[in-house]
Amino acid sequence: MKAALRASLKDGDWVDKLPWVMLGIRTAPKEDLQSSSAELVYGQPLRVPGDFVPSITVPWSATLQRSALLDNARLFAPVPTSRHSLPQSHIPAGLQMADYVFIRHDAHKGPLHPPYEGPFRVLETGDKHFVVDRGGKPERLSIDRLKPAHLDVAKPIDLAQPPRRGRPPALRPPLAPLPPKPSTLHAPHTCNVGTPPAAGSPRPPVRRSRYGRLIRPPPR
Repeated sequence: MKAALRASLKDGDWVDKLPWVMLGIRTAPKEDLQSSSAELVYGQPLRVPGDFVPSITVPWSATLQRSALLDNARLFAPVPTSRHSLPQSHIPAGLQMADYVFIRHDAHKGPLHPPYEGPFRVLETGDKHFVVDRGGKPERLSIDRLKPAHLDVAKPIDLAQPPRRGRPPALRPPLAPLPPKPSTLHAPHTCNVGTPPAAGSPRPPVRRSRYGRLIRPPPR
């Protein structure tokens, strides 16, 4: 479901596309079962709203309807289910000849984040690894994360840029405005000059701690 929403979603309004995605999942036939989920439950594929009321050409009869239901029940046979295991890694056939590729995003991402990034230009191909140009730097990637990008070479190709790595720059708080300077036109400039000690007054004795630090008593 998330893959279908990511493939068809171009904006954030995923609620309107959810019913159509669910209808497509229920009516899509499975290759291993040769039938869809709706056929396994209801015995026939789902119908769109325009097909709900078919045109009636034969008058309704309870006997005919019973016979039709019995015939359909005889034809319907349960399909053996398949054993679902870990899928093997799928490598596209045209990957070795691709000039541009998409890279699968294996890191943590949001529920509606696109699964692939790109396109990026291929610098060197190999059996197990490709060298891809990501933002002007060559990077060696496994072919399990790549798929070919089919682009229109007649138009200018807009290559993707890799996301920035590391922590974002810290936002500095704005500086506080400087206080206005006091005006000297209205009030005369005064300078606070301390009173010099008297010539004959004795100085207080210097006290030190047992570690040799100077002890200064608090002013009173």
